[in-house]
Amino acid sequence: MSENEIVAEQHAAIGNVSNTSQPDYRRTEHPDAQWFPGSLGLFIHWGISSVNGTGDLSWSMMQTPPGDRGVRASKWGLPSVQQQFTPNEYWKQSECFNPDKFDPCKWLSAAKQAGIKYAVLTTKHHDGFTMWPSKVSNFGVQTSLPGKDFVREYIEACRENGLKVGLYYSPPDWYFTRERMTFGKTIDHSGKVVYVGMNHEPVDVSKLPPENDKDFEARWNTLVKGHIYELLTSYGKIDLLWFDGSSKNAVTLEELRKLQPGIVFNQRGLGYGDYETPECSFPAKRPGGWWEYCHIWNDGAWGYLSHETYKPAGWMIGEWAKARAWGGNFLVNVGPDSSGELPAVAYKRFAQLAEWNNKLGFTLAPDAAPGLWPDRCNAPTTIKDSKLYVHLVFDWDELEIVVKGVEAPKTVQLLKIDSMSSLAWKMDNTELRIPIKKSDRSVLLDIVEIDFGGK
Repeated sequence: MSENEIVAEQHAAIGNVSNTSQPDYRRTEHPDAQWFPGSLGLFIHWGISSVNGTGDLSWSMMQTPPGDRGVRASKWGLPSVQQQFTPNEYWKQSECFNPDKFDPCKWLSAAKQAGIKYAVLTTKHHDGFTMWPSKVSNFGVQTSLPGKDFVREYIEACRENGLKVGLYYSPPDWYFTRERMTFGKTIDHSGKVVYVGMNHEPVDVSKLPPENDKDFEARWNTLVKGHIYELLTSYGKIDLLWFDGSSKNAVTLEELRKLQPGIVFNQRGLGYGDYETPECSFPAKRPGGWWEYCHIWNDGAWGYLSHETYKPAGWMIGEWAKARAWGGNFLVNVGPDSSGELPAVAYKRFAQLAEWNNKLGFTLAPDAAPGLWPDRCNAPTTIKDSKLYVHLVFDWDELEIVVKGVEAPKTVQLLKIDSMSSLAWKMDNTELRIPIKKSDRSVLLDIVEIDFGGK
């Protein structure tokens, strides 16, 4: 399966709906929410799957046919097979989850120095384990780690470091619905796809309790609504709620706005929201309005894997540049281990990002307007004052920048974090051409500044 197919299948499983809208819905105009567009964010996927560090959050309890595993890891030459657990094996990791080195200030201080503006922590993934002491459910820190509240400590660390507070919340709860669902699929001896149950044994789907059980649905709605109320009323001001999966009828827009008037939320929970959030693959078509592109910096899975390798800083900055070239945000993910620590490589990447951002980050700042890519330029661009900034992103391998429909520039310069040099260029009617040598490019993202001198 391709990356896009994996994402699409997972989204279908949890009820995520993209590119939909409510006809009378209007994006928030609350003054406290206007920080959002153009921001760089840090996603933090963390939970009990980090105990073994061999499978992703929640999804590692899903059986998949041979050949479908670990597709994300293969591109970067990492182990291509993640371990799969039965649900009970997966949930048993909660008994050993004891993050004795949990220090979110350390994560977020490094992120702040690197230019991160907001953070989003997984408060509950699909596995049902709550990272705060919920009073409406019985699987989380409230039962396995009495007295702990990782959400509170994270929020306090955000405020201490001046970051906007984002909370990830998954309405789907496989612990709560475990007796009424399947846990993936396999292929039998005849080649037929077979769905599996709690012990990854074949199950007859027709014999599962019905999905339209009104009493069960009411109890699920009470659970989800109770979780959301706790998260939005227990910790003061929350800036962003990142839904992952349908909340169905558990909570309404009006309730969210009443609890947190200045909050921003995505479209995945209600089917509409203040912004869209394409995942792991850059969108083929430019989204309208506010939007955020999310991707995995720690490689191979959203959550921590014990082989923990991070993609290059140049890759991360390039994906951010693509998002800004279309007016979007970038939300890049890291995964702490079971002790609550990020690996040393994560801090190395933060330092590399900080170095680049301190010198060249102004080209991706919120006041840098979307540019001419792809219709009039063959590389991602932003515009600031009279200057066009062309970003030579990680996967851009052409030998010439082409900008269409422009007049002759005043200057053309190659900007690196440690140098600036003039570049040769030529005009072909209203088409500007700038040769680029691969040998002149850095491991981080270089920029070609084209100054049109106010023309």
